[in-house]
Amino acid sequence: MGAALTLVPNLAAAQGRGFYVDRLIMAGAPNDAIGIWRPETSDKTRFFGQFGVGFSLNPLRAENYIKGSSAGVANPIDTQTAMYLSLGVEFLKRVQILALMPAILGQTTNPTVGDLVSPPVSAPMDLRLEVRAVLFRNDARTFRLGANAAVFAPTGDQGAWAGEGAASGLLGVAAEYDLKSVYIDLNTGFLFRPRSDLNSKTFVVGNDWRYGLGVYAPLRGGTFRVGASVFGSASIEGEAAFKASNSTLEWMAEGKMTLDEKKRLQLGFGGGTRLTPGYAPDLRLVATIGYHLPIEDTVPKSPPKKFKVEDTRPVDTDKDGLPDDIDLCPNEPEDHKMPNPDDGCAAPPDRDGDGIPDSRDACPDKPEDFDKIDDQDGCPEDDFDKDGVGDAVDHCPKEPGEPSAEKDKNGCPVFIRRLEGSTEIQILKQVQFATGSAKILSNSFKILDEVVKLMTINKDVKLVAIEGHTDDRGPVKMNEKLSDDRAHSVRQYIIDKGIHPDRLTAQGFGPHKPIADNNTTDGRQKNRRVEFHIRDNAAPAQPDPNAQPAPQ
Repeated sequence: MGAALTLVPNLAAAQGRGFYVDRLIMAGAPNDAIGIWRPETSDKTRFFGQFGVGFSLNPLRAENYIKGSSAGVANPIDTQTAMYLSLGVEFLKRVQILALMPAILGQTTNPTVGDLVSPPVSAPMDLRLEVRAVLFRNDARTFRLGANAAVFAPTGDQGAWAGEGAASGLLGVAAEYDLKSVYIDLNTGFLFRPRSDLNSKTFVVGNDWRYGLGVYAPLRGGTFRVGASVFGSASIEGEAAFKASNSTLEWMAEGKMTLDEKKRLQLGFGGGTRLTPGYAPDLRLVATIGYHLPIEDTVPKSPPKKFKVEDTRPVDTDKDGLPDDIDLCPNEPEDHKMPNPDDGCAAPPDRDGDGIPDSRDACPDKPEDFDKIDDQDGCPEDDFDKDGVGDAVDHCPKEPGEPSAEKDKNGCPVFIRRLEGSTEIQILKQVQFATGSAKILSNSFKILDEVVKLMTINKDVKLVAIEGHTDDRGPVKMNEKLSDDRAHSVRQYIIDKGIHPDRLTAQGFGPHKPIADNNTTDGRQKNRRVEFHIRDNAAPAQPDPNAQPAPQ
């Protein structure tokens, strides 16, 4: 005992001030644990607050700073009861800002250390201002990563072991892996604080590496949560780095429950002890109560009625439910039939129900089959081009042709084609003329007869331009006249077969529009040609899309 007592004067001479003893950095946000903060924020902006009370037994013991036996040397602090008040806000789905104002409510001390001859029973502690941000989270929100930065203002009383005496700061990161039934949180970072020492520098505190690991399980849809954590710090201060007496490690079991239906009021509790000889308490107990308030959009109430408007019924002469001011036929009741069930007018008569009124239906008692062949005339077509091949199997239903065993040629003309989407009537075999003459050779009559049949059947083809072309042999003027004479000779042949002259034009272009190389025999042969172009193709009227199909 005598040997131990001799250490007290030495300690007194070396220690002139205290430091912040409490190693618990309260997390404080609604989703957090007691000493572990989670990189998880609400999707809505919300304000929050939490009040906590903590009790520590022997947070600073003589054995921490006296080598060998400490028998007979009283602990600087036997017990310490502190309160932790935090206020904050979450916004932008990622950011938290909070302030934590701790204070010692009561403590039992031994006035044996330097100038701390009579530490106060209660005192303010260092104020903490902190910013946190969620830096990353995956789409499933099973992994989150965050960072935090805090400043500790020197508002605490050094003489009460409640302050550092100068500003300090914290930089850290947090990660969370959420397995739904349980989530795991890791906190780590560095606390930069002023250097203090006891007993001729046998005990030094200063910059720390802080760490914490927690595992928590939500129960009953998040109404309850239980878990456990380990947290502490290791000194990184020069010769005192990572010494056991200058470092701390604690464990804590804890739980949290919500007390209201909207899960805004929360009650938490926890308890644990130290795991190492460092200056962590032999026993720590913590209780918290917190509340958060989201900022939500609200629908404003309508202002009270100031004027009373009389309810007058609109005029509806034909009593069809449509007021006269929007009724196109105010004196004729609406029958609500297609094609316009709400215009106020009765639908025009349509005996066959094909959607084409009788007034423009060429077959008012036979419904149109809408097979994309003259669907505007109101008549069904079995063989539109009258070539003896039914439309169902006719590969060219609008071009008179011949029956064929080949499916893609059945019902198609032999010498011409009317290409889909093209204005050209393609001639598969050239029209032949006597040499140097406009006389049509008889072996070309079948080609022109097919053109005649196509124009006879397709009344929508209003105008066909016949163009004559030659190769470049011979004088240009002669070729121009020859090509023009041949075009007019073809036009006259088609007129003689019954096509009205107003549906045909003819013009020669001589050698000016070649389609092949005039330097070869084959090219010159291709350039000597007659072409047919549809110049005015009247668009057929479209059937009413709202028409009801004819009854079967």
